[in-house]
Amino acid sequence: MNKHAASTKQNLFLKRIEDLIDSSTSLVYELSDILKVSTDSAYRRIRGETLLSIDEIIILCDHFNISFDAFSRAETDLVTFAYKGLESKSENLLNYLKDVLADLTRIKAIPDSHIIYACQDIPVFYHYNHHEMATFKFFYWMRSIMNISELEIQKYNPELINPEIFSVAKQIYELYASVKSTEIWTDTTIQSTIKQIGFYWESGIFNNKEEALTVCESLKTEILDIQKQAENSIKMTNNNNSEKEPTKNYQLYFSEIEITNNCVLVSLGNVKAVYLSHFSFYTMKTMNDIYCNKTEEWLNSLIKKTTLISGVSEKTRYQFFNKALKTVDELINKINDE
Repeated sequence: MNKHAASTKQNLFLKRIEDLIDSSTSLVYELSDILKVSTDSAYRRIRGETLLSIDEIIILCDHFNISFDAFSRAETDLVTFAYKGLESKSENLLNYLKDVLADLTRIKAIPDSHIIYACQDIPVFYHYNHHEMATFKFFYWMRSIMNISELEIQKYNPELINPEIFSVAKQIYELYASVKSTEIWTDTTIQSTIKQIGFYWESGIFNNKEEALTVCESLKTEILDIQKQAENSIKMTNNNNSEKEPTKNYQLYFSEIEITNNCVLVSLGNVKAVYLSHFSFYTMKTMNDIYCNKTEEWLNSLIKKTTLISGVSEKTRYQFFNKALKTVDELINKINDE
């Protein structure tokens, strides 16, 4: 590759980084700080007079959490995904949540950012706003997905969860609730959570009936909150009670077409990113242009086949959420009967 072609690709790469940083932040000073070079050296890299070294590209990719294929926009069948390796340690969950928090912080900082979420399961963010559901999910993930050895023979015990996990999770929810989002749910979106609670009850992992019922009631409250935000087209946050009229930032669609994997498309101005579920609650991420554009086409096509139930379609919205609540009630009745 000649220097002109390399310089062109470098300009595209740095433009992508510029799209990812806060509009109030200068790319020059950002590069200077991250690469530990003078502002003059940073300017030369932006103008393409000095080519980035392999080490500098790696540093920038790691810092902005983008994959190397974001640097090369060549037409290729190869798509690179970034993901955090799974380790059977409780601190790994906390580190994962901190990464999610950092990602959402960057998303929130970009003007007009937008999330489209095709939901095979209830978006995990909602659990974080309901303590009993968050407690159950964190314990379930650590014991049954991460297979943390010290939890293998443990009964359900919220005290085994690091309190910092709840603090970070709450921040994650508030950030998600402040970003404009479109969600696509199906009749089965709630089912995995129902099955998880039912499995723990039937396996004797809950210590008693009251614990299982408390989690079920928390799930009902969570569903009712989501129904309320769908009615108003506004996500629920701790700031909704302020004097300023909240901005409508939520669209919920009902799809009769089954969604087989959680898929999230994030639009950040000229940049897009796709997150796919991986090992239950973990995600893989790519910013590959071709893959992101194809995902956007698929999501837009899916939306055309769905029914908008936020803000409109009151009857359909009621029927949808009523069916979900009845599913929880069936589990509650089953637990009570036993």
